[in-house]
Amino acid sequence: MGFRIAIPTDFSENALKATRFAMELFAGEECTFYLTHTYTPAFYRAEYLLHSPGQIGLGDFYQERVLKKLEKHKKMLLQYADKKHEFMTHAAFNSLAEELNEMGKKEVLDLIVMGTQGATGAREVLFGTHAVQVLHKASCPVLVVPEGAEVSSMEHLLFPTDFKPDYEKLPLEALKFLLRKPGVFLHVLHAYTQADAKPERERGKAQLTELLTSYTWEMHETGEGDIVGAINRFAEQTPVQLLILVRNEHTFLENLLVTPLIDQIGFYTRIPFMVIPPSGVPQT
Repeated sequence: MGFRIAIPTDFSENALKATRFAMELFAGEECTFYLTHTYTPAFYRAEYLLHSPGQIGLGDFYQERVLKKLEKHKKMLLQYADKKHEFMTHAAFNSLAEELNEMGKKEVLDLIVMGTQGATGAREVLFGTHAVQVLHKASCPVLVVPEGAEVSSMEHLLFPTDFKPDYEKLPLEALKFLLRKPGVFLHVLHAYTQADAKPERERGKAQLTELLTSYTWEMHETGEGDIVGAINRFAEQTPVQLLILVRNEHTFLENLLVTPLIDQIGFYTRIPFMVIPPSGVPQT
């Protein structure tokens, strides 16, 4: 079956770079890439449709136009595609986050790959509104690719964790694929707190250790409670090419996406990061 990967595109240069990154990252692997575009035309506002039901057909025209653009985009990508890569096009009248979750159910997605907004160069708008919604709601892992990221440099992966997740229930296939690549080293970073003495945390640590037995990895313990600071200090000593985060409520990731805390993680804006949804996330 291979990997099933959705790649949202707005036909921008950043979206194209993210697509090429995914193609190179999964080179030699059987993959189906779903080139996805969602739209909400201005004429589709609810109040307009309420008074003008005859205009509903306009959406079909818009979708047809988008699908033609996606097909053109697909043909361009096929020039560089791996023989094991298949491309599908998908256009829908929906919000991006909702449509990707529906696709996650129907197509059993393994991963979503997105580019960052990046056009203005301002950190506070690095994530567009659509990207933030996808990161908050996605029911499968999301790989965000900043401009300038290179697959060839991916050696050191950093995984900050508090041992809370049920690791056996997390969708980790895409991460395990990366860990199987030659020369890839996983750094598990844990900021120790008194809560780690709890039985469930000890079970989590043992569970994660067992899951990583087949891979090249190392545990790093730190006594500082500030995980953002711990990440920054680690990155100063070890070059990091991918940051892996489990999306838990009330963690620094939640704040990172809605406040200027992004300024506190300098390297965060320059490297890819993968956000893994917690176990039990509804597919809606």
